[in-house]
Amino acid sequence: MASLVVLVFVHLLTCEVLSVSRPRCDRCDQTSCNCSWKQLQQVPTTTSKLTTVLNLSFNWITSILHDDFLGYSSLRSLIISNNRINMIDREAFSPLKNLENLDLSENDLDTLSAEWFRHLPSLQSLNILGNRYQSLSQDSLFQPLKNLKKLHFGGPLLQSVRKGDFSGLGCLEELVFDGRNLQKYDKGSLRVIEAISHATLGLNDPFQKNLQLVEDILSDAVQPNTTLTFTDTELFKNYQMSPVELAFNRGIRTFSFNNCNLSVEVCFKLLDLMSDSEISTFMIEDTKVMLLSETQLVIPNNQKHLEVVSFKNVEVTPFHVFPALIFLQPSLNKLRRISVLDSKVFAIPCGTADFISLEYLDLSQNMLFDLTFKEMMCDGDGGVFLNLKTINISKNHLETIDSELFTGLRKLENIDMSGNSFNDMPDTCQWPPALRYLNLSSAHLTQVTSCLPESLQILDLSNNSLTVFNLKMPSLTDLYISGNKIGSFPHGGLFPHLTFMSIQNNGLQTFSHDSLDEYKMLDILEAGANTYVCSCDFVAFMNNDLTNRVKIRDEFKSYICESPDAVRGEVVTEVRLSVFECHTALAFSLLCFSILVVVLVIVGLCYKFNVVWYMTMTWAWIRAKRRPVITKGELKYDAFVSYSEMDAGWVEAHLIPELEESEPPLSLCLHKRDFAPGGWILDNIMEAIEQSHKTVFILSQHFIKSEWCKYELDYTHFRMLDHNDDTVVLVLLEPIDKNTIPKRFCKLRKVMNSRTYLEWPDDDNHIPRFWQSLRAAIAKPMTVGDMSFDTTSVNSVSLY
Repeated sequence: MASLVVLVFVHLLTCEVLSVSRPRCDRCDQTSCNCSWKQLQQVPTTTSKLTTVLNLSFNWITSILHDDFLGYSSLRSLIISNNRINMIDREAFSPLKNLENLDLSENDLDTLSAEWFRHLPSLQSLNILGNRYQSLSQDSLFQPLKNLKKLHFGGPLLQSVRKGDFSGLGCLEELVFDGRNLQKYDKGSLRVIEAISHATLGLNDPFQKNLQLVEDILSDAVQPNTTLTFTDTELFKNYQMSPVELAFNRGIRTFSFNNCNLSVEVCFKLLDLMSDSEISTFMIEDTKVMLLSETQLVIPNNQKHLEVVSFKNVEVTPFHVFPALIFLQPSLNKLRRISVLDSKVFAIPCGTADFISLEYLDLSQNMLFDLTFKEMMCDGDGGVFLNLKTINISKNHLETIDSELFTGLRKLENIDMSGNSFNDMPDTCQWPPALRYLNLSSAHLTQVTSCLPESLQILDLSNNSLTVFNLKMPSLTDLYISGNKIGSFPHGGLFPHLTFMSIQNNGLQTFSHDSLDEYKMLDILEAGANTYVCSCDFVAFMNNDLTNRVKIRDEFKSYICESPDAVRGEVVTEVRLSVFECHTALAFSLLCFSILVVVLVIVGLCYKFNVVWYMTMTWAWIRAKRRPVITKGELKYDAFVSYSEMDAGWVEAHLIPELEESEPPLSLCLHKRDFAPGGWILDNIMEAIEQSHKTVFILSQHFIKSEWCKYELDYTHFRMLDHNDDTVVLVLLEPIDKNTIPKRFCKLRKVMNSRTYLEWPDDDNHIPRFWQSLRAAIAKPMTVGDMSFDTTSVNSVSLY
């Protein structure tokens, strides 16, 4: 019992260690994991039990173990191609009950086992191409796969196919068989498959060495409704067509070559064989057709049933000396569809064939020029393509829109001229009356004209250099103008029946409900990848109103903000703008109003607290500090007299005569007389006060109101504070309320409240005493020594 517990514990521990050591895939979404090209050596662990698709291609996995897919019970598609797998455990796929697609191609499997598929009842597609096995399994390899519809098998090492290899494949629809080096095939092996709808066979070596083997395979695999494709095969001689003739005789209707090398001789032999067959569709893709020197052409008979011919990426060597195939005209007059894509076609002479039954012609990605295309269209002779409905001449070398080449084609409905270099178009054109679809995309157009027919229902002008599109198109239902430089929606009234518009990757910055209202019938819109300005109105419209007006067919994540900078690069529907950004004008107005209020408040505070005065006085103090210091012995005047012009009469009639014309005379500085002409008044005031022993203020109501008197008073007050001396004499001509003096002259107000000053007397008897006191206040101490007058003892004089 103890041993059993230990074994169980060891087993669980081992499983846990293996689980931890296994890698994880970091490229998974909700239902799929792409773990290709990750250099994995083991199957990674799953991150979700809901994974339905697992891609492990192009890794270094060498073996598939029994527990590798335990967590992948929901898997429906498993791709393990292009690894190094050489061993698969018989129970490896047992957890994958729901698997529908299994790709084990391009690995190193040298043996195959039916045990792998025993637990895959839902498998519909199996690819085991390109492995190292030489034969299929001894047992019935595909017996468990009752629902298999697609089987790809074979490879360069496959040598033999035996009877019984395909038993159980009753529902197979598509078979890809790579038997390039096959040496043995048991006749009847593929016959157990009742009806293969599409068979792709690579039988290059049997075609060269064992045509009987090819015939045996074709006789088993080909049914009347089978689409037969030969791939990776070289066919240069007519005799190699004998097995193909057998397939044609079985009644197939669709036949093609893919990635083959053919001679022109073989091609003509094929056309001859088709004339007696039921082939209606013939296709050649990614194939080289060579014109050999010893070619002996077999002129084919008329084609009875051939209606569709398709050549894609067919290289004809040498293409520039390939002969005109005018002799094929009888064989081609019943064709309804011709496609010749990317095959270096540069000329088709007029009259090569009478395509009276042709309805679809595709000559895209070739080398047609204006002249050769005109020759092909027989200068617009409508009888050559009488029933043509669709023509595709895109990606050629046309430079002129010559609508007259199509005018005679009365049934022509669709024209694709995209990918050419037209640059411009004529002012007027004539088009077939039945034309409904016109493609002029990627044509280097800078503008469009009324050359465009009004009968169009679908118009493609995408990937040009258009800046506007304002042509009346009354029948237009679908408009493609993506990839241009258009800055706004075309006027909707020009397209009354438009139901779809693609205007991606242009210069659109915004659009609104009003823009779309012009389009009465617009139902689907594609307008992503533009330079959107994410304003509040646009963001609100995209989030709330757009889907109520039209259906957005491209993804919302392609609608990206270009500005403002704060939301650049964000998806429009995820942007959330602030109130300030949404109401810029109002917010700016409020901001300006707030700034104005702040400025007014500051101005008010400056006025209330005399900030301007303090700034002026600070500037005056700075300038005064820079002046040379004047000693009292160098003073020029005894007194500077500050007075209002309204009091000039009193100064000139009384003050000057009494002080300057008496003995001893006093030297007074008067602004009218002594200020230097042309100088700044403030400089004159400062200089006069600086050069005077005293400053006499003649105070009156006029003085208080005088601006220049205030400057003189301000500077004297400032000087008094700076030098702390008594240089001021106040003379009141009339009573003045002390409260009328500005509060900023706090010291003056304080002195006037605490000390005396001179007043002009109302009584004439007191006038002599007034002048005596004034002279004593102004005069220097030595000038009044003989008068025994001490200024400190005069009660009517106030000295500061």
